[in-house]
Amino acid sequence: MQTYGRKDAHILDYFGGSATTAHAVIVVRRAREDIHWKYTLVEMGDYFDRVTLPRTIKAVYSSEWKSGKPVTRDGISQMIKYLRLESYEDALNNLALTPSQLPENAGINFSRDYMVRYWLDFETKGSPSLLNIEWFDDPTAYKLKIKKPGTDEYVEKAVDLVETFNWLIGLHVEHLDRWRGYDAAFKREVDPELPEDTNTRLMLDGALKETDDGAWHFRKVEGYTLRTPGDHNDREKVLVVWRKLTGDLEQDNLMLDEWVRKYRLSAQDTEFDVIYVNGSNNLPNLRQAEETWKVRLIEEAFHQAMWDVEG
Repeated sequence: MQTYGRKDAHILDYFGGSATTAHAVIVVRRAREDIHWKYTLVEMGDYFDRVTLPRTIKAVYSSEWKSGKPVTRDGISQMIKYLRLESYEDALNNLALTPSQLPENAGINFSRDYMVRYWLDFETKGSPSLLNIEWFDDPTAYKLKIKKPGTDEYVEKAVDLVETFNWLIGLHVEHLDRWRGYDAAFKREVDPELPEDTNTRLMLDGALKETDDGAWHFRKVEGYTLRTPGDHNDREKVLVVWRKLTGDLEQDNLMLDEWVRKYRLSAQDTEFDVIYVNGSNNLPNLRQAEETWKVRLIEEAFHQAMWDVEG
């Protein structure tokens, strides 16, 4: 730490331990306003909660402590973000079996082959660890059973699908919006282009209204991915639209279309190359003839990123 080198360096410590690396970076940041170092620590188990995180927070708040109390009030402005990864044990604990019958004469070899092949392909399909895409109707409600470190107790923890998806597709996030609620009234109008037996089209009766307790919720993430790994000049502009579905496909998709139009993200205004959205939708119908942007289902992209690997 005697020479500063790059002023925008990113320090990575795979063995975060007692957060000495984070503490050192914070000390440098406090002493030099022109230094903009960032740090990433990796640690496992409850040691992170007991030692790594508390020391990092204390180092940010004050440069000197005595008897558990801060001596100075020279804290620096800093956001500490930490991610918890699903462990192998957690993955096994979240395999949900569906009812089945094994042949009465099933031997050891058959049972072993059944376990490693059939269970993963069929019996445990739809388990939380294997990505239950039906749970994507409400992205905030996806949960896993997590074992508390050092105990046999399990607790349900919400999975941040938004954050997980960003990592899976390699998204460089430029804007992350909060969840926003909406409501609207509906009406049906005759559309001569539709078949005679279904010649009415669902329309909004008035404007889309933003309200926290609305029946429909949307959250958008803007950023880019790299077409060529490592080449930041070869970017693909990405919009990710998360929504909570109500179960009424026609209303859900009409609200999505109106939300896109309201926030000027439709084909005539967008600069995005790809739009990801969860749930079946009609967004491609908004694309103009001269435009080339694509719509991809989050569920399909999520599954592909998790499972379509070589080897």
